[in-house]
Amino acid sequence: MGVHRFIGTNARDAIRQVRESLGDDALILSNRQVEGGVEIVAMLDADQESLTGHPAAPQAPAPHQTASSEPVPEPEPTAQAMPAAAPEQMQAFSAQMMTELSAMRDLLNTRLAAAPVEEEKATPASRLRQRMIGVGFSQTLVRELIALLPAEFADTSEADIDEALNGWISRQLAARLEIMDTDSDLLAEGGVMALIGPTGVGKTTTTAKLASRYVMAHGNRDAALITTDSYRIGAQEQLRIYARLLGVEVHALEGDGDLGALLARLMTPRRALLQMQKATPKRTILIDTLGMSQRDPRLATEVARLGEAGVSIATLLVLDAASHGDTLEQVVAAYQQAAAQAGTPIRGCIITKLDESARPATVLDILARHRLQVLFVANGQRVPEDLVAVDVAALVSEALSVDSASPFGYDAATLAEMAGQTRQSKAHALSRDVVSHGRSLHAMFDTLARRAPGTPLLEQLWAHGVSNAPGESFAAHMAARTPLTVAASEEHALWWSKENGSRQQDWAMPLVSLDDHGLPLPQTWLRHRLPTSEAARMAWARETHKSAWHLMATPPAVAEMHRLAADRQLWMAAATAARRVRHQGERQRLVDLAGLAEEIDQRQCRWRARPVNMVLSCLPALYDTRGSGAPVEVLVWFARLHDVDDNRVLAQRYWLSNAVTGRDVASRLARAVALEGLEALTRQAMRRLEESGVARSDRETRLQLASGLAALATRLELCGEDWAMDVRAQLFNLSGGARRRTGTVLLEALLQAFTARDALMDAREARA
Repeated sequence: MGVHRFIGTNARDAIRQVRESLGDDALILSNRQVEGGVEIVAMLDADQESLTGHPAAPQAPAPHQTASSEPVPEPEPTAQAMPAAAPEQMQAFSAQMMTELSAMRDLLNTRLAAAPVEEEKATPASRLRQRMIGVGFSQTLVRELIALLPAEFADTSEADIDEALNGWISRQLAARLEIMDTDSDLLAEGGVMALIGPTGVGKTTTTAKLASRYVMAHGNRDAALITTDSYRIGAQEQLRIYARLLGVEVHALEGDGDLGALLARLMTPRRALLQMQKATPKRTILIDTLGMSQRDPRLATEVARLGEAGVSIATLLVLDAASHGDTLEQVVAAYQQAAAQAGTPIRGCIITKLDESARPATVLDILARHRLQVLFVANGQRVPEDLVAVDVAALVSEALSVDSASPFGYDAATLAEMAGQTRQSKAHALSRDVVSHGRSLHAMFDTLARRAPGTPLLEQLWAHGVSNAPGESFAAHMAARTPLTVAASEEHALWWSKENGSRQQDWAMPLVSLDDHGLPLPQTWLRHRLPTSEAARMAWARETHKSAWHLMATPPAVAEMHRLAADRQLWMAAATAARRVRHQGERQRLVDLAGLAEEIDQRQCRWRARPVNMVLSCLPALYDTRGSGAPVEVLVWFARLHDVDDNRVLAQRYWLSNAVTGRDVASRLARAVALEGLEALTRQAMRRLEESGVARSDRETRLQLASGLAALATRLELCGEDWAMDVRAQLFNLSGGARRRTGTVLLEALLQAFTARDALMDAREARA
């Protein structure tokens, strides 16, 4: 008979193995605690029948044994002869044994069923997967986002995780959806626009909506409509009705008609007609093209008519939001290829039938992954009311708010099984990751350009450094560039390091721009390109850089202190413990005055890539130097940096500042502590760029690039906002290495991000 032994980590695990191997009707013969877990011995019902003497039922081959199960050898028969009555006695004994074993099995199953089930805590990744696939996003995009999940979510409480994930998903989707600039107007730009797409997606109605929007804003004299749909019954008449209502010209072009000649006639009417005022040059022309299936072999020929017209035509792809995701994927691929071959790349997309879509996430998924710009959204049949500008936040919110229950969806158990059992080839995974990284890099650099002013200049420096182009230093002609492009409501500052620099380097650390919160920006200033005297440099900072406050490595001259005070500009300067100031009429060292200072603030900040608690105290004093004249009123700041775990003092810091009302000095000094490693990080960047051969012959560019990269890495380390958390996750995913939130790790990840983007651009150019 087939007796099997199963060993599991606990009774429930062992029972699961029994059921997987022998089925739900298996008989449990025994169970006991063993080293490593619980052992259960079980057999098949068919074997019970053979044991009790009943005819055995036909038995299918046994399922494949699990790794943790192993057959138990049957006992060998004894040599002693059995008495004549043995068969009947054995039958009775076997029946009694089977009854007892069955009762034991029922008791064990009852206890296991009654035991509380310890459900595994859902991870942020599993929550995100279930959330997004449940509302209609593709596994491709979901897998990409899971790889970018910030590590901070692992510490988010159960009560807050869903809200935090929803916010993060919304930001990621919004960053991947491209829309027109708020100050641009596609129709106001004029020109020839052709609407392309499969049959039935709403091209004719959308053409009428666009024409109506144009006429309402600019009048109808210089607009015209063209239809090339000579196949669909009533298509031309439908457009003529709209044209009559709008008072614009409409022209029907047959399949063999010359589109180029018609466009030329509309855009440059003959002089005689102009003189008779019977024609007006058309500024905006909308073409309603023939709808064709993405699988139609004539598609490329039909789209090629646009490229052969001899006039620049903007192709607008119309996508039906109610279509299946696979259908939309094929439509985009086919029309993108046809448009590219025709020399008229797709300008953007118009989403139609949003009001009919049960899963708007599907079309957003397509647009995000293919980086197609969304121009308008149509959510009904009314002309022109149901064609609206794109509201990304509203689109994302609508996509995420649908009911995830669907007969075509996946429940949590199925998703968990899919996540655990999916296997793909290494080549396929690598190909997928390359495309995923391309999209992530694009979104990441867009975010940095918005959130870290100066990033575009850093990208220019990198591009020049990689090219190693000969000639004048690239950094030289950037020295006279315009100041930072920060919001009008924000102020920015300068971080002044020691002028002589460290003994470990033969260059002076550039000045670094700071935002109003004291976070560094990737825009730096080479010292030797600035005026030589301190007074002239401070004048440059005031007039050119427009600095509102200053963070310095040493106190400014007394004359500059007076000038800064007159301009109501805050300055803060690091000082040594031995620095002397006047307090109560005596010159005393700062270290001796620490006990007299009043504690005014406690906060957590970062120091040497670790969180610390900073206790800040302040004391008014007078500052003077020999020959400087009358002393200047200053504030002396004392900081103790404590370990967050055991509260031991790790370091002490001292600063001097002027007293400017309305300025938060405490938060800026917390940043000063964090910026202490910026120069060392710049040295690391210089070394890595030199090893990589970037800006090999242009030392100025290499220094400015290195300091900018170090500033950006430090900004990402210190910033606690959501966008910074997202970018850190993207960088960690790209680098595949350590995920520690330190400037050193983030600098290496940034270098890899710039290098990877260059490689993807080269690959794209090679394919083209």
